[in-house]
Amino acid sequence: MSDENIFQTPDQLLEAYNNGFLGGYCDPQDLRTLLGELPMPLFGAAAYELEFSGEGKLSLPYLSLVKFDPGFGPSEAQTTGDCVSHSTRNAVDVSRAVEIDIKGEAESFEARGATEAIYGIRGHGGQGMSCSQAVRFINQDGGILLRKKYDSINLDLSKYNANIGISWGTRGVPSNVKDTAKKNQVKTISLVQTVSEARDAIANGYALTVCSDQGFSSMRDENGIAAPKGSWAHAMCWCGCDDTRSVYNETLFLIVNSWGVWNAGPKKYNQPDGSFWIRQSVAERMLAQRGSFAVSNFDGFPARRLPNYGFGEWL
Repeated sequence: MSDENIFQTPDQLLEAYNNGFLGGYCDPQDLRTLLGELPMPLFGAAAYELEFSGEGKLSLPYLSLVKFDPGFGPSEAQTTGDCVSHSTRNAVDVSRAVEIDIKGEAESFEARGATEAIYGIRGHGGQGMSCSQAVRFINQDGGILLRKKYDSINLDLSKYNANIGISWGTRGVPSNVKDTAKKNQVKTISLVQTVSEARDAIANGYALTVCSDQGFSSMRDENGIAAPKGSWAHAMCWCGCDDTRSVYNETLFLIVNSWGVWNAGPKKYNQPDGSFWIRQSVAERMLAQRGSFAVSNFDGFPARRLPNYGFGEWL
């Protein structure tokens, strides 16, 4: 492994992505294959009972994860092209944190998810992977591992180590690691294609992992919004939605990036450092690239009433 595989600072990551670095991408052929494998391939059909459930609401499910993992967002910055694994892990962590928060079982949140095995299944030694590859792994071929030591398989994932995911890309994820991950699979993954679907998913505590080529400014405006800027082959987690239309009369989404504290400017609703809101037209463009997936630890997407996080949410 050469030094060029590892980035030391968020600024180096930003520069690399602005210069065409490959992190996450949409793979139409793999997506078609995946959709044929899934019992609930499309969110609109899998979660039809949730239709319009997010309309007019301020939905902040990321705050459930912040309760259990205060460092969510800035404390684990990617150092290689493994953004898809971070985005996927973050979406799963938000979704499971909501369920734990609803039940009042804080002790059930043992640790954040690990990224290494997800990135390791990409099947090549280069950088980047597709979001469809990642969600297939957590749903079918593997599952979710946690940030802890697995003594039974001699694997220490207690701290993020990009070198593990890098090396497994060529050699493959060991079978005992896959078997361990399969003990905690994500039960449902579904393609999200519209703003209303994304809104309704997040309003019920189901976060999204999103691959697209959309880049953004590193400065947030007075409303916490980052303007579109440039092109990134990148994946990020969507885990908040403001459909109150109090700003620009549009639906807004909160994106948590995986570069640590890379941006600046005003924040809203205790959003994590490194995150930013986006406007509806930008969200539509990203979703149209067909690389966005909602994740659920249930069979399907049952309705869930989010906790009141203290910001006057519509419940």
